[in-house]
Amino acid sequence: MPIDQEKLAKLQALSNKNKVGGARRKTGSKVAGSATAVARDDSKLYSTIAKLNGVTVDNVAEANFFHEDGSVMHFSKVGLQMAKDYNTSVVYGLPEKKKLDEMFPQILPQLGAEAYQALAQLEAQLKEFDEKKKNEEGAKVEDAN
Repeated sequence: MPIDQEKLAKLQALSNKNKVGGARRKTGSKVAGSATAVARDDSKLYSTIAKLNGVTVDNVAEANFFHEDGSVMHFSKVGLQMAKDYNTSVVYGLPEKKKLDEMFPQILPQLGAEAYQALAQLEAQLKEFDEKKKNEEGAKVEDAN
């Protein structure tokens, strides 16, 4: 069958004007650590806690996690869920890493009577240690002379 070149040119012109298709573009690329990824991780966490019969604990004002290096992970706005049967707790919120020195005035009122006694003993031990250290330094200075 012969092809009419004029008809073909007209059809090509029409198709260029009324282009329906086009390059397929991927919409919404995933970014590591994006809000949707975090929300997805949170939903997995919540569903896992729900499977463990977890309960949301209300009226928790703050949470503090103490590290061995003397820093504190402080949650001021905190959510807490617990699965008592599995000895599992989930604390979520926005943590701030602070030094223990900064947190001490806020933590002090929360301590009980035993903690105050332990602090008094610690203070007495530190005073004794400082006195021993001064005496040893004084003895070294006298020996040197």
